[in-house]
Amino acid sequence: MPIRRPPYHVPPRQQGFTLVELVAAFVIFALGFGVLLQILSTCLHMTTQSSDYTRVALWAQSLLDTQGVGDPLQEGSYSGKFDERYSWQLNVQKLPPPEDEPQAVQAAGNTNTAPVQVTQVAPNSIDLYQLELIVSWAGYYLTHNARFVTLRAQNADPNNAANLLAQPTSTRATRGKP
Repeated sequence: MPIRRPPYHVPPRQQGFTLVELVAAFVIFALGFGVLLQILSTCLHMTTQSSDYTRVALWAQSLLDTQGVGDPLQEGSYSGKFDERYSWQLNVQKLPPPEDEPQAVQAAGNTNTAPVQVTQVAPNSIDLYQLELIVSWAGYYLTHNARFVTLRAQNADPNNAANLLAQPTSTRATRGKP
């Protein structure tokens, strides 16, 4: 028996993607990939910036913690470098003493109690200093600054520190009459 071939049949047009569909899919993919790269770039930048600010805060804390511990504080401006990238400037300023007038202060958290009179016992026995630390470092495009301000109390006469410890506290609170 002879092998029969089916009659010559022209296949229908092949089913596939058109060029317009391929270009549209590629554009959508490119836009999505571009957005993803932008998000990753922003995350990397924020992580680096956070690392820099954390390093600066730790260095500032260690520098401010040592001020007035061994040597007494002195007014002035001091500067230095933590390393080749990070530099600092410390400004120390003595604040004027508060007024000697007793003031009535409301007790914290309870508005129904009578005001408390606060009277300074040993005037001018403690000096108050404001320490302002500015840490600077260079980024790729900008110079960054971080500013830290704190107050530090110090005995007015550092040689008389033993006598001040034997005295009562620097303030006395008495309750006023309602």
